[in-house]
Amino acid sequence: MPDLLVRPLAAADVEAYRALRLQGLRDNPHAFGADGDEEAAWPIVDWVARLQRRFTFGAFVEGRLVGTAALSVEPGRKQGHRGSLVGMYVAPAARGRRVGRALIAAVLERAKGRVETLELSVAIANAPAIALYLACGFRPYAIDADAIRVDGVPVDDVLMRRAV
Repeated sequence: MPDLLVRPLAAADVEAYRALRLQGLRDNPHAFGADGDEEAAWPIVDWVARLQRRFTFGAFVEGRLVGTAALSVEPGRKQGHRGSLVGMYVAPAARGRRVGRALIAAVLERAKGRVETLELSVAIANAPAIALYLACGFRPYAIDADAIRVDGVPVDDVLMRRAV
């Protein structure tokens, strides 16, 4: 994709990050464990704190944030070898243009030397995302039945992982 830039997000990006994240939560409630109304109520300081505690990457096209993905690492010796790919979202206008692949590549590169395994969960009905994750080397290892509920309706997730 021309002019695609993937880089870590900083506090200066928080407004664009917040807007894109809330768009994703609103438009795709089945794809996220978080609730859009709850996160919309967060003060900006909480959004900055989220950026600081995760390795969050943004994909920019012509200077506009069009996608995000983050590496979350559990603290401690017992689970520190495992990381999670979280907060993956690409705006509809940027889909199908390798933005998702570029974000995953950035997370994988950041994970090297930090974790041995990268895990994720994806709604079982999200076939395009599952296909992307498979193409990036992730493999399913379990189904998380009733992982979340959207308006009282259960949503099952596929749990996937790959070596870093």
